[in-house]
Amino acid sequence: MANRTEKPANTTPAKPQPLPARADAGRAAAVPPATAGARPNLLLGSSLTPVTAEARRAMIAEAAYYRAEQRGFAWGGDLEDWLLAEKQIDTVLSA
Repeated sequence: MANRTEKPANTTPAKPQPLPARADAGRAAAVPPATAGARPNLLLGSSLTPVTAEARRAMIAEAAYYRAEQRGFAWGGDLEDWLLAEKQIDTVLSA
C-alpha cells in the first residue's frame, strides 16, 4: 500500500479577522513613540502629576540618546548630548 496524504476538504485560507478596538484608542499615549524624536512626555510635566527625579533622568537619557543618534553616535559628544538634553527637558518641565 502506498502512503497518501489527504488534503483537508476546505483548502481556502481563512480571512483575517479585524482586531478589536482598544479601550484607550482615543487617548494620548503615555509613552511617546520612538519616531517622536527627543520629545519628552508632556503628560508627566503637567501640574497634575509631579515628575520624580527618576522620571526626569529617564527623560533626559532618552533625549540624549536621540541627540547621539542624530549625530551618528560619533565618539566624544556624549557629555554635550546629555547637557543639552538636560536643558531641553528642564525647559519643557518648567513650562
